[in-house]
Amino acid sequence: MSNSKHIQLFRWLACTMLATLVLTSCSQAQGESSSRSAGVEASKQSLNLTKVIVPKGVANRTVHYSVITVNFNSDLRIPNSVAYELTAAQVAACDAPTAERRKNYRFECDYRVPGCAETREYTHSGYDRGHMAPANDFKWSRTAMTECFYMTNICPQSHELNNGAWKNIENRVHNWASTYGKLVVVTGPVLSNRMGGIGPRASIAVPGSFFKVVYAPRQQRAIAFVYANEPARGGIAAHATTVRAVEKLTGLNFFSDLPDNLENKVETQTNKALWLNN
Repeated sequence: MSNSKHIQLFRWLACTMLATLVLTSCSQAQGESSSRSAGVEASKQSLNLTKVIVPKGVANRTVHYSVITVNFNSDLRIPNSVAYELTAAQVAACDAPTAERRKNYRFECDYRVPGCAETREYTHSGYDRGHMAPANDFKWSRTAMTECFYMTNICPQSHELNNGAWKNIENRVHNWASTYGKLVVVTGPVLSNRMGGIGPRASIAVPGSFFKVVYAPRQQRAIAFVYANEPARGGIAAHATTVRAVEKLTGLNFFSDLPDNLENKVETQTNKALWLNN
């Protein structure tokens, strides 16, 4: 073989090896980038923002329905908390002409959950069957509507509150989901040692007040509300507070999956105007 052919062969081999090295390097870099992206995405997906930590010593059974998470207190026969996510797309479906109709659903005991009340136990009690997660947020799905009518999602609530200020704040939350794109909502009673009761042997506790915590994860913004279980005085702003204040009032721990600095930021916000002007 001539020297010129040797040189050409050498050049061809060198170019081939270089190209292989470049392709391998690019492939590894893309793989590492994809792995990092997948890791970040998995980290985001692993956040359980509907998780609520109940204080030790408080009776609790966590019930995971398809779209609602209930922490149920079998001793008091009411929920400790009820949490769910609400998106703009779900709100649009709820408000559409094809949405489920509330009149087609009835309150039902969830016999799988010890202590769950029968709907008849509220009859003539002087209190409404008050939804914690409201039916208006679940009309997008037949399954969701069925779940929100389980008595595990219900507390004895003053009719004046249930049909007045409480309904107003539920409607505001419903509309905020359209504004913010996605919300995490947690609602429940404020438990105390001096609660009365209804039903047989007054075994269903009647809370003195209720809380509602709202978090917009995309905007990293939160607000909370507390209403006494009676006709409400003042407008929505009068009942607004911070998530941290509700934690101190109830002993519950919200949004514990968030990084500590972000959790502290959103739970101590007092940005009423940012919410109430929307």
